[in-house]
Amino acid sequence: MNYFFDQHFHVMNIEHPNLLAFFDSLDTGIPDLITSGAFSLNYIFTAKNRKGSLMLDRITNTLTTFDQPIGQTLALMEDDLMGRFASHEKASPKPDKPFIRRGKMHMRGRSYAKLAMCPLLMDFSSTDISMESLYYPPKNAKKILKYAEDTLVGFDWYRENHPDGLFEFYPFIGITPPAHSIAFIEELLETYVNKDHKRESQFKQGKQKFYGVKFYPPLGYDPWPSDPKEKAKVTLIYKFCTEHDIPIMTHCDDQGFRGVHPKDAWKFTSPASYIPVLEKYPTLRIDFAHYGWQYNPLHKNPLTVISAAANKVPDSPWFYELVDLMHHYPNIYADFSFSGANSDFYVLLNNYVKSLEDAKAETVLERSLFGSDFNVHLLKVESYNSYYRMFEQSPFTDDEVHAFVQTNPMRYMGIVE
Repeated sequence: MNYFFDQHFHVMNIEHPNLLAFFDSLDTGIPDLITSGAFSLNYIFTAKNRKGSLMLDRITNTLTTFDQPIGQTLALMEDDLMGRFASHEKASPKPDKPFIRRGKMHMRGRSYAKLAMCPLLMDFSSTDISMESLYYPPKNAKKILKYAEDTLVGFDWYRENHPDGLFEFYPFIGITPPAHSIAFIEELLETYVNKDHKRESQFKQGKQKFYGVKFYPPLGYDPWPSDPKEKAKVTLIYKFCTEHDIPIMTHCDDQGFRGVHPKDAWKFTSPASYIPVLEKYPTLRIDFAHYGWQYNPLHKNPLTVISAAANKVPDSPWFYELVDLMHHYPNIYADFSFSGANSDFYVLLNNYVKSLEDAKAETVLERSLFGSDFNVHLLKVESYNSYYRMFEQSPFTDDEVHAFVQTNPMRYMGIVE
């Protein structure tokens, strides 16, 4: 099948996040607030968007995508790739032709019949919100159920209103194990996860249209908890994914939304936290999102930073932990989502690959996936279209780009042609 994959993006509306959990996690004192990964300035701010009203435009542009149903946002994304919106930034890369034209997706001289879209649902269900000072006590909510139902409705709306559209959907269901009972997790997997990786099965009746499981450690997911009850929950998921060859995607940078103390969020997110998991379940398919990028300087060894800068290669310890996992386990991947909003990311990654011996370089290239992180990336780039344009202009070869958008994701997803 001739498909172009966006392996990582988000569509949601304002109902789906758990803002109470986020604000509760900030109530940890000034020192923790300052060192929190959510407040590393270079995560969102760049030399460009610090100027004038551009940051406000970025925020407003992002919020616009939360203010409509999911189906309409999906249609907006496709319209953007068809060139139906005009850029307002003089410095933005200008396309010669839209990416979608004449009924196909085009990238680097190749055309693709469809776009395989992998929206990731984050499980914002409450774990423990204990804001006793509130006049109106918050209610615990299994927010993932409403989010999943709204997503399926959005797919149906898109298909009905864009019958000739190129998007096909391979979503991932979010699970935050501490927020649920083991019985609920088992029911969630059985209700929503598609155990059959044949491509046509996405159109079958029912709710089993999710192709993978999404973990977001900063919401409270510990990959290998010491508590026996919590370990039983994650073990259930790992066994399920191993038995049915279901891919897992986990957040892996030190930023973003969180629902727990920052130090716990960092501990859970580190690729090294998955070592005991992989020792027990070595064939798990896991994509570490954002390529393990770290923005907070507290996470970096100054000597490593100096060396990386001199050699123009990545300076994030998690990046190297992740690559090490690639070399030890057969199904470990990483995606470019959000990190690719900075064009230097592609340069650093390409330089690193070129520094490796052939076999190790081949492993890294074969385990890398394109992902956009729409709509979060709108905080750094103008549009979905402009993120694609930055990827198109990366220093990788045409064959490498094709592998990132088709060959590698097909292998990672375990989809049978």
